[in-house]
Amino acid sequence: MNNVFQYFKSQQDSMLSDLKSLVEMETPSTDKVLLDKFAGYMAGYLKENLGIAPEIIKSESAGNDLRLAIKGKSDNRILLLCHYDTVFPEGTIKSRPFKVENGKGYGPGIFDMKTGLVQTVYALKALVKNKELKYSIVLLITSDEEIESGSSKDLIISEAKKSIFTFVMEPSLDGALKTERSGVGTITLKIYGKASHAGLEPEKGINAIYEMAYMIPVIEKLNEKQKGTSINLDVINGGTRSNVIPDYCEGIMDIRYKLPEESERIIEALENTPLRFHGSRKELEYKLRPPLVKSEDSKELFLKVREIGENLGLDLDEASVAGGSDGNFCSYYCPVIDGLGAVGAGAHSENEYIVVDKIPERTALLYLALKDINWP
Repeated sequence: MNNVFQYFKSQQDSMLSDLKSLVEMETPSTDKVLLDKFAGYMAGYLKENLGIAPEIIKSESAGNDLRLAIKGKSDNRILLLCHYDTVFPEGTIKSRPFKVENGKGYGPGIFDMKTGLVQTVYALKALVKNKELKYSIVLLITSDEEIESGSSKDLIISEAKKSIFTFVMEPSLDGALKTERSGVGTITLKIYGKASHAGLEPEKGINAIYEMAYMIPVIEKLNEKQKGTSINLDVINGGTRSNVIPDYCEGIMDIRYKLPEESERIIEALENTPLRFHGSRKELEYKLRPPLVKSEDSKELFLKVREIGENLGLDLDEASVAGGSDGNFCSYYCPVIDGLGAVGAGAHSENEYIVVDKIPERTALLYLALKDINWP
């Protein structure tokens, strides 16, 4: 086991060099040009390191996704999940360039989750080189995880249905693996009223902002802390000019929930709440990830990964977190272990960083888990 760690330790400088290239290629979730450029680069990077060209799955509504299939000794397959989009706009790299200081690596998206991409490639590279793959592997690298995976969701679910388990290379929680996640998503409430002159004929208008104001206490009461459900109205847009009765207002809500049925309760309540003003109407749009559910199988899978970690000198804990990932979709079809990626902190913030010396450890952990776990 120590030989495995020492091997990946010897690869650390090479991994950092590759990571620098990935971080410096910015990948905002909504910039298809930059996303597709990165997907093309990543396809070449996979081919160069693994000797296998991935399939580029084109998308009209998001960036292109990558699917790489590697044949193992068994036809039973493991799903490896990664994403390459980040929450940071183009140009962030200029103010926050890639750097390594005092044992930490910095740069936009370095923690969430471009380090996980590099770790995945190096673990697979060693497995392919040594012909040590017990099970077949399907690696998915998607482009829209940070915006609820509307384009890649069906692809992810399709692969999960055919897999014996899923490993998600999202960053860890202080080194802990994630075996449970809340459901997460956005709900947009759109209210339509009627415009009119605010001075001459205000009575002929229907104020959509007022209508939204009446919905706010309804939204607030949908919180259920005892059930682990939170809903927050975080963005409101409405109106055009101070002398025009607004005919449109929208509110965007963040929802987090531990019980799958809670999303249905909230949506039903929002749909069935009557509006106050005659002639107004409302629409709901939502993008939701269900909770990542911890099953008996995922408990057993965690113990197997933890045992491998112990042999590497790692003391791995498990965690339940509020943030969602693409692993959430998979837990209804196969057991999932999330958080196998980087050790660090500050996801989605200007303080994002990774612990550099943990890169070989986590790469070795993934390598041995793919090589040695027997399932079921």
